Amino acid sequence: MRPLPLPDSTPSVSAAATRWPGAALAVLAIAAAAVATSHLAIVRVADLALVDGQFAFLARRAPLAANDGIVVVGLDEPTLAASPAPIALAHRTLARTLAALADARPRAVGVDLILPDRSYDTLAPGGDAALVAGLLALRRAAPVVIGLSTRADDTPHPVHPPFLAAAGASGLALLPLDDDGRVRRYDDRFGENRESVPTFVGELARALGATPRRGLLQYALGDGFDYVPVARVIELADAGRAADLAALFRDRIVLIGAVLPHDDRLRQPVALARWERTRDAPGVLVHAQALRTTLAGAAVAPLPWPAGFALVLAGAALWCVDGMRRRTVALGAFVVATIVASLIALRHGVEIPLGDALRAAVAAFALRGALDLWRARRDRARLQSLFGGYVSPGVLREIIAGRLVARDAERRTLAFLFADVRDFTALSERTPPEDVLRLLNRYFDAMAPAIHREGGTIDNFRGDGLMAVFGAPNTLARPANAAIAAARAMFAALAALNRALQSEGRAPLAIGVTLAQGDAVVGNVGARDRYNYTALGDAANVAARLQELTKTSGYPLVATAALVAAADGAAAQGWASLGTIALRGHDGVDACGTTAG
Repeated sequence: MRPLPLPDSTPSVSAAATRWPGAALAVLAIAAAAVATSHLAIVRVADLALVDGQFAFLARRAPLAANDGIVVVGLDEPTLAASPAPIALAHRTLARTLAALADARPRAVGVDLILPDRSYDTLAPGGDAALVAGLLALRRAAPVVIGLSTRADDTPHPVHPPFLAAAGASGLALLPLDDDGRVRRYDDRFGENRESVPTFVGELARALGATPRRGLLQYALGDGFDYVPVARVIELADAGRAADLAALFRDRIVLIGAVLPHDDRLRQPVALARWERTRDAPGVLVHAQALRTTLAGAAVAPLPWPAGFALVLAGAALWCVDGMRRRTVALGAFVVATIVASLIALRHGVEIPLGDALRAAVAAFALRGALDLWRARRDRARLQSLFGGYVSPGVLREIIAGRLVARDAERRTLAFLFADVRDFTALSERTPPEDVLRLLNRYFDAMAPAIHREGGTIDNFRGDGLMAVFGAPNTLARPANAAIAAARAMFAALAALNRALQSEGRAPLAIGVTLAQGDAVVGNVGARDRYNYTALGDAANVAARLQELTKTSGYPLVATAALVAAADGAAAQGWASLGTIALRGHDGVDACGTTAG
């Protein structure tokens, strides 16, 4: 019997799945759904995590060189511990730092510290004047930008006007938060109606002759930052070591900010601070990375939407790939190729919609797989309904699984069962043929389940007789046990059938069942356009010829001694030896009989 093709290899199924315009609509729908889900908060967070992972990989494996000369001057815990005044009154400390930087002649200076919103001269006399003097001195040496902190409502926190006037330029020290509360991009649209406003990074970039551009920060640019402690700057200035200060800051871009362990920390895709391994970077370092990105013109822009959607469509096109194995290979190739392309593009300043593309590919893979699975189950159900009454369950399972290959043969040890109805010829002569057929069908309806429950395969029905095989196509550990159990179950089923027949006023039926075991060849036999799955072997002939013994021995169940010897447990009990029986056209066979059943 030829294996019946199933949906994963059926040309008609593939054609149905990929036929235009059905396939095109499916691909378009999957792509649109993948893009639409990107607006869900949980999906946006997952997509951002993908971007972070790519930046982390690039920072380790393929970093971009940074030659911007940015130096961070850090207000750290040792500096605060050495200051005679609290941070809100540390005007003189900051003033001395600014004056030292002015002598070193930097390119530009950004102050990312919260400056007082009023005068504190009553508490620290002369502090205001010192800080104004420091700002003016630094402003004469290089552009200065003050970073303005914001209140809870995102309005600028006020700064004492003399300080702002002395610095000359200021901007919001603010970067937008993504959906997961992290900072990854530069954007200056903080106005009430999303209009652009001056920002700390933007004003510094303009002071240096660069034009800020919105987009993701390029975290593959540079390898992080060290910092020079404020205390060290003051120490060098107090010691008159102008050359050392110049070596640190001459013609460099200086950002002054807090580098404290628990204040003003922002989670980043990479570790920006070289002195620690955490990705929770001080805010001043995030501004430094944003400025570095701006000065290099390296802000990462999204891929234009037509190209991005084309990539998503390519992922969704996995729907059109036929076969689970080919589709799995195609999915793996698409994922690898898209990730590699995304890494290359990200390094060159383009953000590919990786999450959308991967979602589309995985959805297409899963949905097409689910459709094929549904079709396979539907086709199996159809095969079972169409052919379940023509072949035994074991054979049907092998057909559906595609394991019955035309003309293949295999040698196995099998048990054979033959059953005949006694005096059926006489019954047929006195009964209308329609009634005979109905009776036979009732009889076989009772016998077949007893055989199938024990794993047997009904090879054929011949008039009132049947032949069954145990051990093929499904392998059985002990075919003899299964054959004996099936035979006894057949007698039990016959008893129930006879009670029904007698209640209808009909004569009961009597049967003889014979069993034999031996080597046989199983496989498909027949013409090229009509096969039958069967078993051929001497044991089949022996079982058939033992039928005469069921009529003469007084035992309705007869088996070869070899089959009984191959059985164990209850199946081997209750047998009487019948000696060596001469069979027509065959050597003598040792037989056993039993009335069991």
